[in-house]
Amino acid sequence: MVSRVISFQHSATFTDSSMKHYILIFLFLGAASASVAQSKLDQINNLLIDANYSEAVSMIDRTILQTTDKITVILLENKKAEALIRLGKFDEADEVLKLADQQINQTTNTSFLQAVIQATQGFLYLNQGRNDRARESLQKSISLFSTAGKETSLEAAQALSFLGQAYINTGKYNQAEEQLQMALTLREKESKESELIAASYNDLGLVYSFMQDNDRALEYYEKALAIYRKIHGNEHPKIAIANTNIGVIYRNMELYGDAVNDFEASLKIWDKVYSKPHPSKAFVLSNLAQTYSKMNDQKTALSFYERALTMYEESYGKKHPDVARVLNTIGNIKLASRDYTAALTNYQEALKANITDFESNNIKTNPALRNFYNGNVLLYSLLLKAQSLEAMYYGKTLKFADLTLALQTLHTCDSLIDKLRQQITNESDKISLGIVANEVYGDGVRIAYNAGMNSVHKRKFFEDAFYFAEKSKSAVLLEAISDSDAKSFAGIPKTLLEEEKSLKSAIALCTQKLAQKPSPEEEKYLRETSFSLNRNYETFTKKLEQEYPSYFNLKFNSSSPSIKDIQSLLNAKTVLLSYFMDEKNSRLYIFIIGKTKFHIVDHALPENFDKTITGLRNSLFFNDLNTFILSSAKLSALLLPTIPSSATDLVILPTGRLGIIPFETLLTHKLNDKQTNYNNLPYLLTKYNVRYEFSAGLLLQKAKAKQHQTDNKALSILLCAPVTFAEKENLSDLPGTESEVKDISTLFGEKSFTKELYLKKDANENLVKSDKLKNFELLHFATHGIVDENNPELSRIFLQSNSDAEDGNLYTGEIYNLELNANLVTLSACQTGLGKISKGEGVIGLSRALVYAGAKNVIVSFWSVADESTAELMKDFYKSLLANPTANYSQDLRTAKLNLIKNDKYSAPYYWAPFILIGF
Repeated sequence: MVSRVISFQHSATFTDSSMKHYILIFLFLGAASASVAQSKLDQINNLLIDANYSEAVSMIDRTILQTTDKITVILLENKKAEALIRLGKFDEADEVLKLADQQINQTTNTSFLQAVIQATQGFLYLNQGRNDRARESLQKSISLFSTAGKETSLEAAQALSFLGQAYINTGKYNQAEEQLQMALTLREKESKESELIAASYNDLGLVYSFMQDNDRALEYYEKALAIYRKIHGNEHPKIAIANTNIGVIYRNMELYGDAVNDFEASLKIWDKVYSKPHPSKAFVLSNLAQTYSKMNDQKTALSFYERALTMYEESYGKKHPDVARVLNTIGNIKLASRDYTAALTNYQEALKANITDFESNNIKTNPALRNFYNGNVLLYSLLLKAQSLEAMYYGKTLKFADLTLALQTLHTCDSLIDKLRQQITNESDKISLGIVANEVYGDGVRIAYNAGMNSVHKRKFFEDAFYFAEKSKSAVLLEAISDSDAKSFAGIPKTLLEEEKSLKSAIALCTQKLAQKPSPEEEKYLRETSFSLNRNYETFTKKLEQEYPSYFNLKFNSSSPSIKDIQSLLNAKTVLLSYFMDEKNSRLYIFIIGKTKFHIVDHALPENFDKTITGLRNSLFFNDLNTFILSSAKLSALLLPTIPSSATDLVILPTGRLGIIPFETLLTHKLNDKQTNYNNLPYLLTKYNVRYEFSAGLLLQKAKAKQHQTDNKALSILLCAPVTFAEKENLSDLPGTESEVKDISTLFGEKSFTKELYLKKDANENLVKSDKLKNFELLHFATHGIVDENNPELSRIFLQSNSDAEDGNLYTGEIYNLELNANLVTLSACQTGLGKISKGEGVIGLSRALVYAGAKNVIVSFWSVADESTAELMKDFYKSLLANPTANYSQDLRTAKLNLIKNDKYSAPYYWAPFILIGF
């Protein structure tokens, strides 16, 4: 793994337009001589644009001596601090900012001046790699600009730009994009083709490069380059910045020759600007190193990395995250050449460089997770250290202590991931962190399992493997539910919860509209609205945490379950099968947990594993019996371990693409000559009641929630079927759903249970969003559904519309904001069990949204099925449920499926297999 290096030199802070804006401010505040100030500031500005920072500092000092106006002096000192930051003189910059801050108290209009100083303080923290402090200062700055009525000023845009960079540097790319788009919007009001606009293009290019959207990143970088060339020609530092950025994208696109040319052109410009070591030069050297490493020229790469390291250390000293990044990459080269000791030394040095008070050279020592500059870089250092220890064990020492130290280091990684996740408010960014976290957990499962196989304390290490496997599943969903539960138990007034619900609904609507590819004008409006709403929501959450301490404590109080915890939930006839894939090493681990026993099975994943899954799904959907038998047999041999003979119920915790296959269709043994038809195959379904869950953590969370339940509602059901979809695009009517819900309603009526039936116009979106749903134990929706795997926020179920405000499309974001109290929600609709497969989070779709909204159990489908067979299945399901309301839903669903199999017309898995039960 190669750490990616981020530089903040790409942002054009000093510009003609920003200086002119300062003059307007001086006039507004009552400065004495605007024309003199204009002349001086123009000269200072030109020096800063040309990167003549030392000369700029000298001129600022002379100007300050000639200036009596306090406000002008404060703003000049602010510019001096910015120049000193560019020179890498952080301590001097800090002193200047402290002096300016003291002088502010002697003036009027302090909010604006404080906002300006806070923004520069945030910029200082950015360059020191102290991103948490940077974020605090910049958010404070933006609030102060708002207080001063200057939230749309160019200075506020600069603070947003810095905040966007802080988010980039900590892996919060969606949050970064939001801040940077808003900064661009504010700057465009001043000028359409200026230094500031180019700076915003650079910032956005950077965030899109990290989001792996190379084409979009290149588009923004080239737009920035065009502006810089028009203003400065071809030999300016800004051209060097643009060349470097474009070189990174060319490297990402594997156009290595073009990348090297751009980096070398950039380095020539920097060499003319700086005769001494400078971070900008070091940044280009590290990019050249990374490019040669990609070209498998490790000798040249190492040479460039060592030059970059020396230059960073001469510029910053030994403590800086850029130093840590380069040490990580040097360690990677040493590890690849099997020089384990040298690699571990580099990673330990990287840990020291990234933490203010950590100085241990002892490889056995890991740092406490405090006072670090950059959490993402720290995470990589720890992960790489663990991987190096594992490689050294197998490649050199065979010392068991190396494996146990690797595990300890991964546990430190795990604690850091929890800490980093708590600092992120945007769900997409949490999921992005989950992708990195998944590598940590994959290594944890593998190392713990192998340690167990080589230890007399087998169970201890196997439990550790289970811990890491479960931490890889649905962490964001678990945290979201914990947050919701925390609000319930923290005594927060209903009015505040309603305010939150309104905010979240508005944010979800903006996200959904943005995903629908709006026009440029609409997109601009939506991004501005989304920015404002997210700021309000962040402020709202912080207020809750401060005013309701119990909420904050409960919010992050969820813990990963132990084997003992899970066994306490199981009865003697239930077995839990949890799956984990270590994709990097092509291994599958299956955790088999019974009431009293626990063991692990591991397999090598065959090369055609994904093709076999696709083959199974296609054979089920297209009723291809021969392909089904072949693919099911292959997957059965891999996925089905030996299950205790006493078991009647299975709980499946899938991972990755396993989350989109119906395990009930797997075959429990080889076929005999008579087993050639769909209705006599040995399906897993014929032996077991099968249900699914997102993670063991969610099982435990639901069990705890059950203990707090006091509402013992009588069995009741709400049924909803729109039937006709004349106004929806390409959707056929579903006449079979009308008889389906009517028959189910009749079944409940015969038992004198409460039931309410809503058909056609009455089956509308307003109904589903009303408080009525809270009163029902069971909810049944017979309708169409669509899952958008590329944009999960556009996944939806279709209802009728009965107002201008509601279009009849119940989107995922809207489902998240429902307040359900149902024990079971059935989506008798097409493909509702599918979704986007995210590493570390699983299938992100409608079923996940329903669980978050409060559904204890959910029935969803994997593909579209004729509504006649679906109606038969659903009626049989409810007949079984009503015959014994205390039985489990998986048994009722199994009974209904077995009845279909007995019917020659519907015996193929196509008809019965898509419907699965998620819950416990």
